[in-house]
Amino acid sequence: MFDNKKEDAMRTFVDAFANNNFEKVKSICTDDFVWHTPMKKVNGLDELEKYFQWIADTVEGCKVSETGAGIMVKGDTALFEHTISGRMQGEDVSFLAMCIYEFDGDKVRECRTTFDRMAIAEQASSKWLPKKLVNTIVGQMQKGLD
Repeated sequence: MFDNKKEDAMRTFVDAFANNNFEKVKSICTDDFVWHTPMKKVNGLDELEKYFQWIADTVEGCKVSETGAGIMVKGDTALFEHTISGRMQGEDVSFLAMCIYEFDGDKVRECRTTFDRMAIAEQASSKWLPKKLVNTIVGQMQKGLD
């Protein structure tokens, strides 16, 4: 099902995310908006504002690009496949993310996001101890694959 208003809302959400424009995203979310992320569960607009600030403090030059399946809308549910890139801890990072949006009318009521935190840690770890720890964990997880 093709729904321009929902696609526009999703693009507005990720654009606001990338540009730390909380007021913009607030205008398209319900007051009881919930965002499930690999980092934390965000409940309501007050927590969302704090989470946006944390992202702005953590990811420099954040950019979101549609990729793969892009945006698919079916009724009040939509999927958005995209990459997120920027600089974390002085290192360039880029990772695939998938978001499922649930709508209440034209507003986003809930978002469920998934991405690989370990891949981000591998890219962002530049100091020897964190890099060694991350590489050890990754090595253990991949043991027997090769």
